[in-house]
Amino acid sequence: MGAPSQHISLRINEEDLMLIDAKIGQLGARNRSDVVRLAIQEYLRGQPKLPDMDTIKIALGRRDKMHLEMLYELEGTSKEQAALEGLKLYIKESVARAEETLLLEKALEESRALTLKSQEYQE
Repeated sequence: MGAPSQHISLRINEEDLMLIDAKIGQLGARNRSDVVRLAIQEYLRGQPKLPDMDTIKIALGRRDKMHLEMLYELEGTSKEQAALEGLKLYIKESVARAEETLLLEKALEESRALTLKSQEYQE
């Protein structure tokens, strides 16, 4: 048997209440209280462990969700691990593109400088 729970009340606007009602029957929620309780638990468990950390939430399509579930079953790779690896790869590639752009800009400046000098000699 679970620990005794405390009864609280809160005010919710009509739109949010409709969203709560739409979730009844999903993920084992039998009523509004279950939906709110699950939402609070998900929110609290999803908070970063350290103050300087941040959390993001990603909506997944069916195919991506299925692929991630297959990876988890095959390799034990969690959704969070896969997302973090993807983010690290994206940052690495973005930095490489930025460095490449800087190198190209530098080469272009040097080329233009040489071209301008040669035009001066031709006049």
